[in-house]
Parts: sequence; structure tokens; C-alpha cells
Amino acid sequence: MFGKIVEKESIRKGMVVTLISLMFLIVLMLSVSYVSAYQRLCLNYGQSVPSDENARYTCFHDSCQICVTDSNYPTNPNKCNDVSGCLVFGESEVDVTPPVLTINSPSDGEVFNSRKVLFDIEGNEPASMSYLDNINGRGRWKRLVSLASSYFRERSMKEGLNDITIKGIDRNRNEVEEVVTFFVDSRDPKIRRTYPKRGFANGIFEVEFSEANVVDLDLHYGNDETGYRSEDVDLDNCTLLRNKYGCDVAVLLDDYSGQDIEYWFEIEDIAGNVDEGRHVVLGVDVEDPVIVNEDFWSQGEGRYNRYIYFNIEIDEDNFDEVSIYDNNDRRPRWKRICSRLREDRCIKKVSFKTGLHEVDVQVMDEAGNAISRRIEFEVV
Repeated sequence: MFGKIVEKESIRKGMVVTLISLMFLIVLMLSVSYVSAYQRLCLNYGQSVPSDENARYTCFHDSCQICVTDSNYPTNPNKCNDVSGCLVFGESEVDVTPPVLTINSPSDGEVFNSRKVLFDIEGNEPASMSYLDNINGRGRWKRLVSLASSYFRERSMKEGLNDITIKGIDRNRNEVEEVVTFFVDSRDPKIRRTYPKRGFANGIFEVEFSEANVVDLDLHYGNDETGYRSEDVDLDNCTLLRNKYGCDVAVLLDDYSGQDIEYWFEIEDIAGNVDEGRHVVLGVDVEDPVIVNEDFWSQGEGRYNRYIYFNIEIDEDNFDEVSIYDNNDRRPRWKRICSRLREDRCIKKVSFKTGLHEVDVQVMDEAGNAISRRIEFEVV
């Protein structure tokens, strides 16, 4: 009986020892499993985990330490608080791939109405960014930012066409360049002068403006009675003089004859800036003056042979002047002989030098309509 009791007690103690050993083994296995579930890796510049093809984290410094799972996926750094040191990850490879720059602004062909141009650039890795003015930069690069993955800031650029090269260089001196051209037009167009200023219109209008980048120039004219119309001005026919452009345009005003019209010019530049000229009200006269008498001149005789006597009867309500142009003069020019009429006539005596003369006689009204006749004579 006593032997059996001793045997049972021995078995019980053995079971307790076995149970304690089993529990210790389980705890040990759990501890080992916990330790092996997380590890701290040491990465060099450009290395990615868990792999280059599936980059969840990329080192953009000379060296990096990161806590990962046993599958090399990045995890909470606190998981590695009990992990000492770090394991070198993979094999370090030489980076020979240039950075990729995405230039959101300025975009190629873009037009800016301010000299402050936004540079919005993104890179797939930190890079030192700079730009070169290909027109006036003299080969000098201007730094934008050092080793950054993006750049977002306004830069002051020159007026007119800008042709620049944007460059990115990564840590391993791999570089990429992108050429961008854009336009800056920060100055509003300005209409300086229009003609005619007053009086009458005959269908010929002139405009002077200061703007080099015009895309549209229109003449507007008309009235409420007959209606308003517009005419595009041919910019190819404009001329440049002392930093100002001059253009003229001709329209038919027959429908407005005898009426008053309003006219003005409107200009738009490449950046969408618009200027409107002064509105001018004019009478419309599209009829040429009429010389009623064809024998409107005579030459003196004898010692008065050098005199030409003009007696021109004119039919014109809006008379302006009568002028002559001697084509045989050493320095020919128009000379006014009458600015007023006496009973619808221009009566004037003019002296000429010895020799043959071909003289144009012109009658003009206030709208600029004109008629001319040529006379020939000899002074002996």
C-alpha cells in the first residue's frame, strides 16, 4: 500500500516537471517567434523595400534604418525597440538612372500675363534643380533648389519669348534636362492715336498703338439708324516707327452718306489683355469734290507770262482746300492756294519760274475726298 502511494507521488511530480518544461518551451518558442517577426534593416541611398519592383519605402539619404516585418515590409518603428543593431539589406548597386522631372509649370507654349512665372516641378527622387536662359543666359545656370523632390515657387522672367532648359541632378550626379519655351506679356496694349479725329469720314481710318504682340485689331463703326459694323485690320500691313505701330483700314460708308457715325478701335494682345480706343463721332462724306469749269486756268501774256491765273468753280459742301504740285520744281511739294471759296470759286494768281511746267491741281474736302487735274505750260 505504501509502495503504491510513493509510486503515485513520483508520477505526479514527473507530470508537473513535464508540464513546466512544456510551458517554458512554448514561451521560448513564442519569444523566438516574436523576435524573428520584426527586424531593423540598414539601407543605402536608392535602395527600396521590400523590393525595387514593389517599393514601399526608398532611402534618399546616404544611409537609412527602417523597421520591417519578416517579409521586409515597412512597419511601425516601435516594433523594433527591442531589436539591437541593423542588418545590411541586399547588395548595394551603383545608381546610373537619371531622375524623372515632371514640369507642371511653365508648360511648353504657355502665355503668361505677368513676369512672375510659377515654376511647379516634381521629381521621382531628390534632385538639385536649376535652369538656363537659352536666349540671354550666357551659359549661366540659375539654381532653383538643392536635393528636393519638388519645387513650387514664382520666378521673375523677362518680357517676350522665354526659351529655357530645366536640369535635375541626383545624388549620384545623374542628370536630366528638359527644354521649355513660353511667352510673357505683362504690358497692356495701348491705342495711342486714331484718325480722323474730328470732322468727316470718307471710309479711311488710321490707328497707332504700342504693343508688339497683337493678335487682334478691329475697327467698329456705325450708328443706330443704319447699324453698327466691324472690320478686321490686317496686321501684316502695319508699320513700325519709334516703338509704335501704325495701321490703316478702308471700309465702304456709302450706306451712311449724309449721316453721323461713331467709330473706335479695339486691340487684344497675346495674353488676352484688351484696350479700347476713344469713341469719335464724325459726319460721313464719300463724294469727291467737283470742278465745274474745265477751263479753270489761264496764262498771262508778255511780261505777265510767268503768272498763272486760277479761277476754279467748285461744287463741294465740305470744302477744305485747293493745292498745286509742280512736278518740275527742284523740290516738288504741295502748296495750298485756296482755303476758302468766294462764291464757290478759288481765285488765285501764282508765279512760276522760267521753263516747262507740269502742275497737278487738287481740290480736297474735309473728309479727305479729292479730285485733281494736270495742266502744262511754259514760262519764257
